[in-house]
Amino acid sequence: MKTIHMTTLGCDKNTIDSEMMLGLIAEKNYEIIDEPQEAAIIIVNTCCFIQSAKEQSIEYILDYVGYKNSGSCQLLIVAGCMSERYHTELAEEIPEIDGFLGVGHFDNIVDLITSLERPVADPASPPTNPVMPQYFGDIDKAISQTRRYLKPGTVSTFIRISEGCDHGCTYCVIPKIRGKYRSRPSQEIFSELQYLRDQGIEEIILIGQDIAPYGQDLDEGLDLPALLEVIASNFDFTWIRMMYLYPEGITDKLLAVVKRHPAICQYFDIPLQHLNDEVLKRMGRKMSFAQISQLVKKIRQTLPDTVLRTSIITGFPGETVAAHTDLINKIKVLPFDHLGVFKYSQEENTPAAEFMDQLTEDQKEQRYDEIMITQQALSYHQKQRFIGKTLKVLLEGVEDGAYYGRFYGDAPEIDGTVFVESSDPLTIGEFYSVKIVQALEYDLIGDIENEFTK
Repeated sequence: MKTIHMTTLGCDKNTIDSEMMLGLIAEKNYEIIDEPQEAAIIIVNTCCFIQSAKEQSIEYILDYVGYKNSGSCQLLIVAGCMSERYHTELAEEIPEIDGFLGVGHFDNIVDLITSLERPVADPASPPTNPVMPQYFGDIDKAISQTRRYLKPGTVSTFIRISEGCDHGCTYCVIPKIRGKYRSRPSQEIFSELQYLRDQGIEEIILIGQDIAPYGQDLDEGLDLPALLEVIASNFDFTWIRMMYLYPEGITDKLLAVVKRHPAICQYFDIPLQHLNDEVLKRMGRKMSFAQISQLVKKIRQTLPDTVLRTSIITGFPGETVAAHTDLINKIKVLPFDHLGVFKYSQEENTPAAEFMDQLTEDQKEQRYDEIMITQQALSYHQKQRFIGKTLKVLLEGVEDGAYYGRFYGDAPEIDGTVFVESSDPLTIGEFYSVKIVQALEYDLIGDIENEFTK
């Protein structure tokens, strides 16, 4: 039995693609392992959203080239966004790569492996100059449906409800990599949800580049609020989380559904990217700061316990010192519980790449640091409101005798942690009631009260 290792880089959508590929692989005569140095076949599911993601992907690929030269690796396959966009360049620069798989073709992974594993022709026969199979280019194809591979003990996972993007932000390459916006048919979603629930999943995270427009391109009559209503009413998940929601798609109807169903986390990840009106306009964003401010106020009034997350791009072309200062001031006016910052990356074939007044890396770094320092103080202040409250916490691990997990206001891997004190042994993967006794800049500390039961 040949061994296969999968490394997943980038966003949650890549995570799902990897699980889909591994699900297909698991049905064949392969063993999935965690150690790349011991694998006969290595697959790197790459990201190229920004320059740092490209660099990380290249670093992993080059590391695994070493395993081809001195380890067990026989085949090295590059999948995902970087394969979709740069397969020609990668084939020229890194000839050790055996095959490429674009973002719309993860369901061809077994076909690709099989073609690469074909026996070498008889040396005495004339060379046939075989052509590498091509699995990229169809970025607008329908979302594939296949059984996913989940590691034993998994209790939290993602489900894709849409793919692609039609927003056309001037800095972004996603539409060129993942195609136009397309919603996934609801019956496919419900079928996968039932499978995931049967596998013991307790937290389901609905994802897409922007899930707010869900259903507008279908004839089913289900928009995002209606989809959530069905899921919350018919599937017994402890938590239902949404990622990501562009601000213009957050409606009163959506807020009402969230308020009506306790299982839907009062957690909104709203990628705003900036708060200065002039920069927002140059980015191609649709809402002004006044509209954003009104929306945030409405969310907090409707759902007082809501936790808000956003992302900001600093150093956008033409961002003046005054615009940066304005951004800092407005972050203080609209304090977010979680705020991620990206330094602008000049991506080829995007309008913003051709804009004048590109900022230097030093300028971007300085502004990044100023935003993070500002947010650290705001995050600490926001966390204080949880002291004395009892929260439902999903335990995810234990380290040096201390248990840790998440509450509804923390998405996996990107937000904070709840550290749990307990004199009795606890079960990883279970929910517990935890009384918060201390709040740090990004994390909470609490005492166990009892195991949570539905």
